[in-house]
Amino acid sequence: MQPWGREWWRLFLILVVTGGMGAWFDALSWGLCAGLAISLVWQLWQLRRFELWLMGRGPRLDEGRHDIWAEVAGQVLRIKRRSQKRKRRLSLILKQFLRSTAALPDGTVVLSADSRIVWFNHAAQRLLGLRSPHDTGQWVANLIRAPAFVRYLDDASYDQTVEIPSAHEPDTTLSLQIVPYGDDQRLLVVRDVSRERRLDQVRKDFVANASHELRTPLTVLSGYVEMLLDDVGRDHSAWAGPLTDMREQTVRMEQLLADLLLLSRLDESPRAAAMQPVDLTHLLRRCCAEGARVAADKVTIEAEIDESLVLRGVEGELRSIFDNLISNAVKYTAPGGKVRLKAARVGEGLQVEVVDTGIGIAPEHLPRLTERFYRVDGGRGRDQGGTGLGLAIVKHALQRHDAQLLIQSQQGVGSRFQCLFPAHRVLAVSALENCG
Repeated sequence: MQPWGREWWRLFLILVVTGGMGAWFDALSWGLCAGLAISLVWQLWQLRRFELWLMGRGPRLDEGRHDIWAEVAGQVLRIKRRSQKRKRRLSLILKQFLRSTAALPDGTVVLSADSRIVWFNHAAQRLLGLRSPHDTGQWVANLIRAPAFVRYLDDASYDQTVEIPSAHEPDTTLSLQIVPYGDDQRLLVVRDVSRERRLDQVRKDFVANASHELRTPLTVLSGYVEMLLDDVGRDHSAWAGPLTDMREQTVRMEQLLADLLLLSRLDESPRAAAMQPVDLTHLLRRCCAEGARVAADKVTIEAEIDESLVLRGVEGELRSIFDNLISNAVKYTAPGGKVRLKAARVGEGLQVEVVDTGIGIAPEHLPRLTERFYRVDGGRGRDQGGTGLGLAIVKHALQRHDAQLLIQSQQGVGSRFQCLFPAHRVLAVSALENCG
């Protein structure tokens, strides 16, 4: 018989006995009440035994018994065994996770919702100079005090990494990124990128030195080609074509070297020095005039430039930014198309955008568009006389002015290049007068 069936039979028999005795004494109701009271006392006594058993201070209730309390005790034991099994499995997974993260070459720091350190591996201990268990529970910004990291932590925008010099190992550069996960927790991943940065510096030095060394022989070669064109080209028409091609290629090489040298100079420091007030309105009009000259009436250039726009920056670098953007727009816009430049204050900042009705760019190319020598269509770019460095120069020059470059494009419709300058770069017109 099932435990609940036995329990009902027990209650029924108690009530039959006590009811019969009550009927014998002509007090059936009192007999039934006495039976219910006896049953209640029995259940309360069993409940007390069950409580003592749960606390580990009483005998087991699931052995040698077949009542409802033995059934409940058995169910509790089965749940407890499943819980212990699941706990052992989770504990094993946790130990394996800790062992694997401890073996990672990258530093890993688990942060709480309020940016306090919960756990870190050996790599983080070595790279960041953390101490276990002393630093557990500390606010991470108290231990990593680099201003760039503190700003990164406060901004709560973790799509990008931030690089800081190591405070504990000289000549070491660390790359840090926070990855949100779980219930408002975050994972701080730390990598030693010193080798990559050293290799990158070697590459930059090589490009700069090679550009300097090539400039002189190329200038000599260009001079001889010009001389041959002047002296030989008129009398020997057969030589005119090859010499003209040679001149065009030397001019292209000179432009390439000039762009490489400019990029090397921009790479020397992330921020421009010798910032001065620049009359941006006048500068943009000059750039549009130069673009119109290059377009040669094939492409219409429209300008919508607010008066009295002044930026704190380096005029040569700003000129390079907008010359490259306008030049690219003209190159990749078919005859009869339009290029529009618009410059205006937007809120506290300033925005300059160049919009064209050109061939447009496929979405998969947009993320790599500002890489050195990256071309959407290599053959077309070379035919247009480009070096593949224009947008890389734009990006680096904008970064040195704390500005952003946003690119939108649709094939067959055109492209939009937006330069967003922050408020602290925007000056009043009186800054020009004071500078003058």
